[in-house]
Amino acid sequence: MEPVLRRFRNRLRRRLASITNLLGKLRGTLAPRAQHVRSQRMCPFCGLITSCYKTSCLECGKSLKPA
Repeated sequence: MEPVLRRFRNRLRRRLASITNLLGKLRGTLAPRAQHVRSQRMCPFCGLITSCYKTSCLECGKSLKPA
């Protein structure tokens, strides 16, 4: 009786492991990726889009408000 239970247990473990792997792959593809992208801003004077890290406009040189 013990060999039968051992085979059943091993088969059950393999099935559960494969289901867990499949769910992990699905979760990885469906989960949104974390993006560390800061938004850009537009210069109110000339309209050039500038990075948020910049303190002044790259086109006209006027100072931008802190973000």
